[in-house]
Amino acid sequence: MKIGLDTAPVSARGSYFQDLADVLAHYAPEHEYVVDAKHRGRIDLYHGFRSSLPLSVHLGRVPAVMTVPNLNFLRYPRLYPLSERLIALRLYRRALRQAHRVITVSSPAREELSERLSIDPAKIEVLMPLAARVPQEPPHQAELEHTRRKYGLPERFILMLGTVEPRHNHEAVLEALSAMESAAGVVVCGRRTAYSDFLLGYARERHLATCVDFIYELTPADLPALFRLARVFAYLPDAEAEASIVPVVEALRAGLPMVLSDTPVNREAAGNAAAYVNPGVPGEVVAALENALCDESWRQTMRQRERRRAELFSEYAVAERLMQIYTSL
Repeated sequence: MKIGLDTAPVSARGSYFQDLADVLAHYAPEHEYVVDAKHRGRIDLYHGFRSSLPLSVHLGRVPAVMTVPNLNFLRYPRLYPLSERLIALRLYRRALRQAHRVITVSSPAREELSERLSIDPAKIEVLMPLAARVPQEPPHQAELEHTRRKYGLPERFILMLGTVEPRHNHEAVLEALSAMESAAGVVVCGRRTAYSDFLLGYARERHLATCVDFIYELTPADLPALFRLARVFAYLPDAEAEASIVPVVEALRAGLPMVLSDTPVNREAAGNAAAYVNPGVPGEVVAALENALCDESWRQTMRQRERRRAELFSEYAVAERLMQIYTSL
């Protein structure tokens, strides 16, 4: 087959579909993969990410697969102009009905697509995303120390990675920090926002400023070392928050013990390889973080579970499932 892949999305790590093409070419080299297929002539199958299918795919009756990461324009209408929402809704509904298969990242997202856009649930597949690549060899001690000095990281710290906004409950971790007996810092990674400035003020008011560090511009290549240096990964979005499973997947693959908010998306990603808490109950957060920091038996058990769970997110697993979907069409 000649399989065409979309060019979106593009991030600091590069094109998701270029990475995907490289993985597919490695595990299924008998097929040809073309990124930005709308400019590359005739293809046998198209896999897109945008809210519409190329006209050439539609007119050529090319079997199409669409990946839909979220429906934020429907979930958070206040963040989008009315005209933009209406256009996105029309494009998505038409493209998803035309597509032969639709891929999303979780069962709740699958239900949302079916209910909100009236898409036949039989053609919606749940497939975990291709996470950032984890190096075959862990970072050397020199690399770890370089990363520690580069960002001024403490010896023991809780890592929080992702969107810095109120519904991700960073405040709950800072509050727990002041109540814990174990000595540890918190490192918050994410784009600078008004909420991150609030958190800094919150920490200063409670004399925690020396225990809290912010990394606003993380170099992607430093992520493996950051996971290796951290003691615990904390990710506490509300169930209604705009949350991604990718940070959980990356921590899972890195073998970093996790404390997560008890949401369907987090549980689907981590399974039994994490501790779950209600961020609104301070005692739960404190107890879970204390345990994750200090209980070596629990930490070892979690690492073993994470290794097994991470197999679901391996490049091989993603490539195998995608090829099953492609060849079925």
